Amino acid sequence: MAKTSTEQYRTNKKSRDKHVKDNSPGGKYAHSKKYKREHEAARESLKIKRGSKQDASKQPDGSYIAESQKPNRRRGGRLRR
Repeated sequence: MAKTSTEQYRTNKKSRDKHVKDNSPGGKYAHSKKYKREHEAARESLKIKRGSKQDASKQPDGSYIAESQKPNRRRGGRLRR
């Protein structure tokens, strides 16, 4: 018989750790207020409207460019550096 999810997490450390990571608050989208202010200012200066498919992509030199969300998100942002 298949294990229930609670049994799986109790007996499988790797699975339990991933479950905790996935269900914890914060993480990937927990940005500081400073980060959000800077990013929103960049979107405003690039004339990117809310709900647009464009994204303000931060470059290695610290500047921002308007770019489609897909390649920007796919690169992994901070994880690629």
